[in-house]
Amino acid sequence: MFAGQRQNEIYRDLQEQGAVSVTALAERFAVTDETIRRDLAKLARSGRVKRTHGGAVLAASDPSEPPFAVRQTANTAAKRAIALVAVGVVQPGDVIAIDASSTGLELAKLLPEVPTELPITVVSNGLDVVRWLADRADVNVISTGGEFDAAGQCFVGPIAETALRQFAFRRAFVSCRALDATRGAGESCPSHAAVKRAMLAAAEESYLLADSSKSAERAMCYYAEPSEFNRIYSDGEMALDTQKDLTEAGANLVCVAL
Repeated sequence: MFAGQRQNEIYRDLQEQGAVSVTALAERFAVTDETIRRDLAKLARSGRVKRTHGGAVLAASDPSEPPFAVRQTANTAAKRAIALVAVGVVQPGDVIAIDASSTGLELAKLLPEVPTELPITVVSNGLDVVRWLADRADVNVISTGGEFDAAGQCFVGPIAETALRQFAFRRAFVSCRALDATRGAGESCPSHAAVKRAMLAAAEESYLLADSSKSAERAMCYYAEPSEFNRIYSDGEMALDTQKDLTEAGANLVCVAL
């Protein structure tokens, strides 16, 4: 089993049990205690896991944060509808950033269908985005690289952030864990928020892809106010009060009919 696969399994155990021990994990995976400690250290650096003496527990902010595979199957109709509208702003020859979100993946799936005489270049920290676009001849794809977050299936950390600062994006497309009219777009851990901030800082235009469920969630840290995005795409299920609050906060909000 590869390290990334093992770390995924460890994270699932943490979500189910709340805590794990180095000794038990070493026995389960037939590896040394030191190997498990390295796995836990890597998960801890993502902000999702907290090390303890002899093991680890879920970070306080993370009990409700599902892994990418679960998020990918949630609210799929809304995510696809949002992506279908958002892809309309992409132009021939654009260099764009797409984050590791499940809605970002839906957007990536539509890019090969965009009529273009010049190839689009996509830079992403999302493993699934890179994989999906890898064999598309009319889309150039670049991975940020960085520290791999097994639960989020994405690259984070200083290497990913530094890579993003080298680009001049025409547009950046990001999502969020939570959307609040007062605090803006939020994430479940600092490492994810930092990557999204780096994408926005390097882009001429920025777009938030956030289905209506995000307005009912809470986040650990917030990375951009509603008015910082050129447009926020959501769906028509968003509560009217929330729509009003976001608009009054300066958001250019577009709610897509389902």
